[in-house]
Amino acid sequence: MSQHMLAADRLQVITDLVRERGSVRGKELVDLLGVTDETVRRDLARLADRGIVRRAHGGAVVARPNDETATEVRLREHSQDKIAIGQRAAELVRPGTTIILDSGTTTLCLARSLRGMRDIVVVTTAVTNALELVGNPGTTVIMTGGVIRPITFGASGRLAAATLQELHVDQAFIAIHSISVRGGLTYPSFEEVDAKRAMIEAATEVVLLADHSKFGREALVRVAPITAVHRIITTPGVDPQEAAAIRDLGIDLIVAEPAGQSSADVSAADAGERMLFRDPIAAGGSR
Repeated sequence: MSQHMLAADRLQVITDLVRERGSVRGKELVDLLGVTDETVRRDLARLADRGIVRRAHGGAVVARPNDETATEVRLREHSQDKIAIGQRAAELVRPGTTIILDSGTTTLCLARSLRGMRDIVVVTTAVTNALELVGNPGTTVIMTGGVIRPITFGASGRLAAATLQELHVDQAFIAIHSISVRGGLTYPSFEEVDAKRAMIEAATEVVLLADHSKFGREALVRVAPITAVHRIITTPGVDPQEAAAIRDLGIDLIVAEPAGQSSADVSAADAGERMLFRDPIAAGGSR
């Protein structure tokens, strides 16, 4: 391969390779990509920071399916996909409706796309979503109780679930770690599972927001069967057989096309972090 390959393209090649094989050696990448050892080490370190790989002696291995990654790491993964999903999901929300927003970086993108919409009630377990929408004119924000998890900024525990169990909403927008027809919706830890189940029970319509990388895998804890979902919004790349099986169950599978990827991969990631950690009042201008 060319030495002049862009950093974003190299990272994608390494990601695809390690996910296909389960592991990769640094020397192999040097030969394949036509770059130096130092460049490969930097690329692997960057992918490790994003939670895609774990460093190993002489190379790297794929991150375990049950690994739970921090919000700032997940913002760097498939950022354009998440923005596209959030924008497409916002088109489903109508004035006068009440919705639930789960915690997660994709639902945060949805929250950003709802800014400017009036006459909606948003119930959320996520501090990030609440901060994004609390100053929006015409939006009522209800924050559940519960213990806030630093890794997701989402509320967990009995109090979060109990709040949701007392509500009925028009739509629930759910985020998930893993999804498959066989395993359903699964999550790598127990902490937020009860809240997710309560969201599903509370909604007339359940919309799952999941980029293509979430499909065809299973995590530790089963949240719900896939048939608990009415719609799924994803991005190109879902296995065609899996997609067909989902549609055969009567689930509306919507594919959102992301905008063209920028060659400045790191800049996009940094922008994602600024999206999360900026001052919510200052960023809102007149809000």
